[in-house]
Amino acid sequence: MNRPAFRWYGKPFYYTPVLICGTLSSALLTGCGGSEPAPAPAQVAPQQTTPAPAASPSQVAQNTQTTPAKKEEKQDDGRKMIDGIPYDVWFDNPLAVAGNQQSVTPVALPGNTVAVTPANTTPAAEMKTADAQPAAAAGGVDWKTIIPMPVLDSVVKDIRNRLTKNMQSVGTYNTTYLELPTFTSTLAALAEIAAEHPDDIGWKKNAKYLRDLAAGISSKQLMRGAKSYREIQVPYEQMIVIMNGSLPAGVPDSEDKKPISDVASMGDLMKRADIASKWLKSNVGNADALKSEKEKVIEEAHLLAAIAKVITTEGYGYVDDKGFLGHANPMTEASLQMVEAAKADNFPDFDKGLTRVYKACTECHSEYKE
Repeated sequence: MNRPAFRWYGKPFYYTPVLICGTLSSALLTGCGGSEPAPAPAQVAPQQTTPAPAASPSQVAQNTQTTPAKKEEKQDDGRKMIDGIPYDVWFDNPLAVAGNQQSVTPVALPGNTVAVTPANTTPAAEMKTADAQPAAAAGGVDWKTIIPMPVLDSVVKDIRNRLTKNMQSVGTYNTTYLELPTFTSTLAALAEIAAEHPDDIGWKKNAKYLRDLAAGISSKQLMRGAKSYREIQVPYEQMIVIMNGSLPAGVPDSEDKKPISDVASMGDLMKRADIASKWLKSNVGNADALKSEKEKVIEEAHLLAAIAKVITTEGYGYVDDKGFLGHANPMTEASLQMVEAAKADNFPDFDKGLTRVYKACTECHSEYKE
C-alpha cells in the first residue's frame, strides 16, 4: 500500500519493539514528540503547551531468533536511519533517561483541551469495565479483559468525533491531515477487535466494513488540498454511517476476518500509544488527578493494553520471539494494573503500573538496540 513518509510498512520487525519502547520511554519521562510535522495544536489552558503526537506476540516458539546487525543509512532528507527506523527513536543512554525525573507540563489528547481543573464528560456508568475474566481459550486473545466493549466503543466514538472535526471542510482537513492515519489505523484495529470480541455493540455486525474503510484511508498518501480531501470524503461518510449503526449503500464487500497487521500499521499504532502514555504521565501525577480523570485513565490504559497485545499477534513478526514477548506481555499486564488501580482510586498502584510499563520499555530497548 502507498504509505506516508513516516510509516514503517515493510521495515524489519525486530526494531519495532524498540520504536514503541523508545517512544513510550520518551513519553513517560520527558514528554517529547517525534520528528514528524506536527498536526494543528490542541487548544490548551493559558500558559500551557500541547506537544504534538510523536511520529512515533500468542504462541511462543521454543527458540528465540537472533537479532541481525543493523545497517545505518540516510534518507533523502538527510535524517540518519538504522534499518529504516529513524535514529532519533533510540536513547543513547537509557540510565540517564531513567534518572530524568523532571516535571512534565500537562498535555491533552489531540483535539481536547487541558483544563486546570478537568471535568469529566463521560458518565461513570458508561465507562465501567468488567472484572478480570478467565484467560481466553488457547490460541485466542482475551479481548473482553484487555479492552471491554464499552471502553472500545468509547474510543471509537472519540475517533468518530475527531474525524468529524477534521473533515468539516478542506480547510480543517489541511490543518489536520497528517494526524489522520494515526486514528484511522487505530480505528481499523479496534474494528477487527470488535469483530472478534465476545460481547456485542450496535455496529459490530458491520465491523468488517468499518475496518477496511478505515484501513483504506490509512493507506493513502494524504496531501493538502481539495483533491486529497475528496478522495477520502466518501469512505469517511460511509464510516460515520456504520459507526451510527447502519450499513451505507455502495460499500465494497469485505472478508469476515483479517490479521490486524493487514489493516493497521504498527508505526501508526505506536503513535497512538505514545499519545496515551504522554497523557497518563503528564495529567495523572497524584491521587486527586487520578480521581478526577478516572474514566479517561481507564480508557487510555485499556487502549495501551490493547495496542501492546495487538503487536504480538500474527503478522507483526513477533509471535515466535520470546525476547519481545517478555517485554510486550508485561506491558499489557501493567496497563491493566493501571485500570484496576484507577477503578479503586489507588494512586500508588497506578504509579507502580506506570513504572512497570517504563521498566518493560527500558529493558526491551537495552536488549534490542544492540
